[in-house]
This record gives sequence, structure tokens and C-alpha cells, in this order.
Amino acid sequence: MHSPRILLAAVCAAAPLGAQWGPISTTGAPTERKGALMSYDLFANRMLMFGGNWTNEFWSLQNGTWTLLQPGTVPSARVDSALATDTLNGTVLLYGGNDGNRLASDETWLWNGTSWTLLAPTLTPGGFAKHAMAFDITRQRTVLFGGVHDLWAPQNLSAATYEFDGTNWNAASPIQVPSAREYAAMAFHPGLAEIVMFGGNNGTNVSSDETWTFDGTDWTLVTSVLPHPSARSGAGLITVLNRANCVLFGGYDATTLQISNETWTFDGANWSQVTNVYGGIYPARRDFAIAHDLQRDRVVAFGGVIANNSLQNDTWEYGAQFQRFGSGCVGTAGTPSLTGLALPQLGTTCSAQLSNLAPAASLALVAVGLSRTQWSLGSLPTLLTTFGMPGCRGYTSADVFTVIGANGGSATWSWNVPLLPAFLGQAFHLQGLSIDPAANAAGLTVSNAATIVVGI
Repeated sequence: MHSPRILLAAVCAAAPLGAQWGPISTTGAPTERKGALMSYDLFANRMLMFGGNWTNEFWSLQNGTWTLLQPGTVPSARVDSALATDTLNGTVLLYGGNDGNRLASDETWLWNGTSWTLLAPTLTPGGFAKHAMAFDITRQRTVLFGGVHDLWAPQNLSAATYEFDGTNWNAASPIQVPSAREYAAMAFHPGLAEIVMFGGNNGTNVSSDETWTFDGTDWTLVTSVLPHPSARSGAGLITVLNRANCVLFGGYDATTLQISNETWTFDGANWSQVTNVYGGIYPARRDFAIAHDLQRDRVVAFGGVIANNSLQNDTWEYGAQFQRFGSGCVGTAGTPSLTGLALPQLGTTCSAQLSNLAPAASLALVAVGLSRTQWSLGSLPTLLTTFGMPGCRGYTSADVFTVIGANGGSATWSWNVPLLPAFLGQAFHLQGLSIDPAANAAGLTVSNAATIVVGI
């Protein structure tokens, strides 16, 4: 058994910034879809999702429950539209999209927190699909770039920049202009107080790896000698106000059709890849819905298309994680269960509860390990029959055993997560042990296991 100091040293020596993506169990999920649009409703503390798969369904996600909303008026069904969210004022602007006749819609819709309204601006871009949009919080403008007017004619690909001021769409006149593109990713960067745009393709299946910023007057091409995301289209680029940066996930190479499973952050000057220890969102996907939950500081993603063109309807979150796996073995009070209480966030106290312990026990154990595939005696999971625990399985490398007090068949494990960047994204694997003399020769039974991933 290793000491906590050795375990800490192993963490600090490990690769930094492990991925913090994890699947989330929800109820009432929408059907499988691609191309849905997602935003965060700060005032109601919920995620909102519009469309996907030629529908005009309008959904909310709150406390793990998906609900189909039915306001009196909803934008018509469409694909390849875009939305921009003013998180602080609680409004969402939806513009354009393919109207079903392969002509780009010129409609501008506003969600005010309770209802959709079709606006009637005097000046408009003339209709776009496959364009990029984002809301500039500093200047209180929605910025639109690129896209196509008529899907029958790819040569209509645009390099124009438009801004919506709340009344009209106005054509901007930047001196430096990115090349025409579709399916670019765009977001407001709170650190720069400017719009950031990444990637997209030129309409002939050639993707870009360019990063551009727009300050309201001109576009600037960001150059850096450091690594950056590879060329891709259809990625998700999300504003993270809490951390004054942007997070980019997924997308695909329009030439090879290879779908990316990478997560990157952009600090305003350089990109940093977040190592996908467990593969990010699995399977890798494109055309998913994605937005940032400001209150919980978690990026939420839904659905999308995977490599075999199958559609998904799973929900994922990027942030601190508590993921149960495996199963326990029966003791005198049933099967011990390990469930999460407080998530492992930097500088806070993470906790989990052990229940269904032997009622008379005053102590319990929690094994904490750095691996869920190998331990000192071989591969995991492993049967513990040779240790006098028939029917029980070990799931963690058990580098540290923590003794915790038990009372009335339950116990609480806690850990003060250090406020150290080296821990961000690191994964630990837990399994509880119930002291139960009547259960078997070892006098121990085990719970299910859980992987915790440290986040902000």
C-alpha cells in the first residue's frame, strides 16, 4: 500500500489536464438527432435546445430531466441555422437555416426567456445557412460570418460579416477578411472581449485550421508557434465566462471525413489541448448541440453524428465527474453501494456515501487507486475469491486505503481537493469495503466502484 504522499507525487508527475467529459444519466431524452442548437438560460437555470433532424422541437434540460417545451409560437423546422445567446440578459437570437427547399431562410427570431418572436428588421443579410454566429457581450451585438445563400449553388459561399444591433442587421466593412467558409465555429472570448472564429470549410471539402478574432472593426488572424487544433469543420466553440476562455470540441475534416474527439481551450493567444484520457465524448461525433452551464460551470453536449453516420441522443458534460461502474457483492445488510455527494472540484471538499453496510460496523474502508485496469497482482477487475470474498470483485488499484467512521449502516468519505492545477483532470478510482464478519471468511464485502475526475 502506498502512502498519500506517494500518490500525490504520482499525480503531479502524470500528464496534466486529463479530459473531464462524462456521460450523464437523464430522463425523457429527445430522440437521436444532429444539428440541434443549444443555449443556456441563466434566469431559469436550464439548458435550452432547438431543432435538429428537420424538427422545430424546443427542449429544456434541468436537473437531469429533458422536457419538451410548447410555447405558443416556435420557429419553423430547419437545418444549418445558427443561434447566439446573450447569457447575461437571457435572450437567444436565431437566424437563417435551410428552409427545406434548399434556399436559405431570412428569418430572425428572438427568445426572450418565455416566448419566441419573429422580428422584422428592415435590413437583413438576405438569408444564410451553414453560417457562424455569436453574441459580443461587450458591444451588445450579434456577429454573423460566412455561410451560403442558396444551397443549390456552392459558389454562393460568403465572406461577409454582419452585425445585429437589436433592430437591424448591418453589413460590417473590415479591412482584413477571412476567406469565405461554411460550418465555422464561433464564440465570444471573455478574456479578449472579442469574437473568436475557428475552422470551417471552403465549400469544396477543404477544412481550415485558422483562428480569427473580430473586435467590431477588423478581423485579425491569430498566429502562434504553439500547437493548435487541426483543420476541421462543424466543431463546437463555447464561451466559458467563469474562466475567461473558450472551449472547442469535436468537428471533422471535410476531406477525410475523420471525426475529431479532441478538446482544446483558447486563452486568447494560444491553444492548449486537453488530454483525452478516456476518449472524450465516446464515440467521437460531429453536428452535436453544445453550450455552457454558467451556474454549474459545465459544458453540456447532446447527440450528434458518429463515424458510421448513426445519430446519438446521449447527454455529456465537461467538468468534475463522479461516474459509477461495476457492482458490489451481497453482505448481511444487502449490497454495499457507493454514490456521489459533492463533485471533485479544485479547492472544495469532494464526498461520497457508502450505504448498506453491516449495521453494527463502526468503521468502513475506501480503496483509492490511480488505475482501474491494473493493480499490483495483475489485471482489473479481478475476483476476490482467493482473498476469502467469493462473488466479490476488485475494481481499483487500491494505492491508498482510507478508514472512515460508520453509523447505522452508512458512512461518508470525503477529500479536500487541493487547489493545485496539477490535479485538474486527474482521475481516481474508488471502491468501498464493508466490515462484515458474518458475510464471508474475510469478513469484508465491497461496493460498486466509481471514477472521479477533478474539475473546476
